[in-house]
Amino acid sequence: MKSWMLCLLLPLLAFQDRSYTIGEVMRNARQLQNDSTAVKITGYLTKKLRGNNYLFEDRTAEIQVDIDPKYLPQRPFTDREEVTIKALVQYDINKPVTLKVSQPVKND
Repeated sequence: MKSWMLCLLLPLLAFQDRSYTIGEVMRNARQLQNDSTAVKITGYLTKKLRGNNYLFEDRTAEIQVDIDPKYLPQRPFTDREEVTIKALVQYDINKPVTLKVSQPVKND
């Protein structure tokens, strides 16, 4: 019985750590928001907007992300350093797709 449950859960655990591009997130925003799983994206924080909002981009697109200061890296970084974020997708029908960072930003 336990092995059967593990077989059902294993694909879900692997899916949660999948990397996405911003383009994929924007195309699948409704589904990703409904899944309530954090998406992992690698790219560049290119511009600080207002408050805790930043412009994040990769080779496919750009998106606005909300990063609480406690999740920003301790080590300073530039807009030319690649960073990895894990964030929840925020989708509303008549608004742009945005991301809410849910774990510390990594700039390894």
